[in-house]
Amino acid sequence: MQRPKGKIQNVSPHLVAIRVRGILVMAFCLLFLCAIACRLAYVQAKYPERFENLSCFENSRAGIIPASRGRIFDSRNRPLVDNRTVFRLFVNPSLVPDELRNDLINGLVRELDVDPEWASVAVNRRDSTHQVLVSDMSREQIERFENLSCTGEEGEIFREVGVMEIESRVYPEGSIAGPVLGFTGTRDTGQVGLWGLESCFNDLLSGTPGEYADLRDQRGRRIPGSRIEVTPPLSGSDIYLTVNADIQALAESALQDGIDRTGARGGTAIITEPLTGEVRALVSLPAVDPANFGEYLENEQALFSSSTCLAYEPGSVMKVFTIAAGLEDGVIARDSILHVTNGPLYFSGKKVRDHEYPAPDLSIYDIIVHSSNRGSALVALELGYDALLHHLKDFGFGTRTCLSMPAEPSGNLKENFPRIYEIDLATMGFGHGITVTPLQIVQAMSVFANEGTLVPLRLIDRIVPPTGNPQVTPAGITRSVISSHTANIVEEFMVGVVEEGTAMQAASNWPCAGKTGTAHKVNPEGGYFEDVYYSTFVGYGPLPDPQWMILVILDEPVAPYYGGAACGPVFREIFNGLMLRDSGTFSTISSTPAISDSDVTVVESTVEEEVLTLGEYVINHDPFQDGSE
Repeated sequence: MQRPKGKIQNVSPHLVAIRVRGILVMAFCLLFLCAIACRLAYVQAKYPERFENLSCFENSRAGIIPASRGRIFDSRNRPLVDNRTVFRLFVNPSLVPDELRNDLINGLVRELDVDPEWASVAVNRRDSTHQVLVSDMSREQIERFENLSCTGEEGEIFREVGVMEIESRVYPEGSIAGPVLGFTGTRDTGQVGLWGLESCFNDLLSGTPGEYADLRDQRGRRIPGSRIEVTPPLSGSDIYLTVNADIQALAESALQDGIDRTGARGGTAIITEPLTGEVRALVSLPAVDPANFGEYLENEQALFSSSTCLAYEPGSVMKVFTIAAGLEDGVIARDSILHVTNGPLYFSGKKVRDHEYPAPDLSIYDIIVHSSNRGSALVALELGYDALLHHLKDFGFGTRTCLSMPAEPSGNLKENFPRIYEIDLATMGFGHGITVTPLQIVQAMSVFANEGTLVPLRLIDRIVPPTGNPQVTPAGITRSVISSHTANIVEEFMVGVVEEGTAMQAASNWPCAGKTGTAHKVNPEGGYFEDVYYSTFVGYGPLPDPQWMILVILDEPVAPYYGGAACGPVFREIFNGLMLRDSGTFSTISSTPAISDSDVTVVESTVEEEVLTLGEYVINHDPFQDGSE
């Protein structure tokens, strides 16, 4: 039956009341939600910093992907420093429930052979999010970890324990060149250079870390399978050195023999090719083993790279540069005779000694061959400070070499002295009162080997970035320092040093030239130690086309301590080894028998030409009580 149109349907009052209450509840809820939203918007706008550290607002987390560190190779492309993937066992102690800490410690010891004491320390560091339990897991430990149950009671106990793959530095040639190569430490971004070349070229070797993101649950745990690589890492550049690992090993062995023979505290050896400036060996003994550098952190001498960081008073080695300056400026000639008297030269009551006084007049040849302090002092005085300083700086002294090794000093040529007295100039002429570096000596000596031209040293051959396009390191700019005539004269004198002078112990089957030096070590409290020395010999050969420049320094040799007797045999052993290596001959050659210091004499000159008498000069200290070599 149809309802009449136009008539209002009767509605139950009870139903109307329900509808009204529903509308009121809905309106109240909407108003409440609007109020909460407005409050949140107000608080977030006024106090945004309160929300920055609330992890409950995050559902993902970013992290660093360490880049593969660049390697270091020798001149024959053999790795001196390489990378090895190691597996590291770690725990997040902050998320381990307190009631499970003891169970976890016992489980780590029982199942994974973690050191009990360290496991207890690591797991109980409640405020830490990452503690390394095993730095380098064995294959057995890795397999045992993989066999642990991920579910049940065992899974809950080991829930916050994990394994990560990282790169670790390895040294295929052992401790060869350790102080020069340096070592690294581990950071979140990967390996970072802490010493030596690792530190000096850290930016190149480190590369660029990548970045990943993953999803986390409310307890901060990564959800398996959720990690994505946001930015891939870029590997570091490889560095190729001019150093030859075989030559480095030869030099280290010979230098150690010299240290053992003389009772020295340590030593330095540098080998270069004078025609190119390429450094083939940089030796400092005792040496740090970079694979176990932690054992050397309290051994300053082992950490110290004396081949690159030493600044010392070289003694008589500097006489060849003083004489070269005198010849170049014309204050002396090749056949000049200097009047040095029959004893010490007095300068206003102070004296400069020699180890022997064979004749009142000495030729320039004798001054170099038999290493006269007095003769070199007279030449320095005749030159004057400005001229001598100019020439020494021209030879490269007083300035760091272009190798720019970490902590490489520039040396001191008395430029900071407010006033230069004649004693300062006199002692400067025979290598005292100034400091130079081993690198500067071998670079300066290349001037005589190269007929007056200085060839800068070179250690980095090329840098190869991950793109594979090698960047060859350009050689330094060569420059003329002295005339070839002067260089040839001084070389002739240095041949005499080896054949009949203070370095007969360095003589070999192949002709060579060189110069000795013996200097008292400076006492930090003032003056010099009485019986503590640096002994030096630097030479090159074979002549007339020298292939090798070799510097040997012994630190505090006991007996013998003169440069020729202490360092000469080390030079000979290295030089012979290099020549045999180049010739492909491995038979033993006869060595020149060692001679004692007493056999070294000054030969009286018979040349009667120009005589320079420079009178008496002021001297305010005596660096030698018994003369010098």
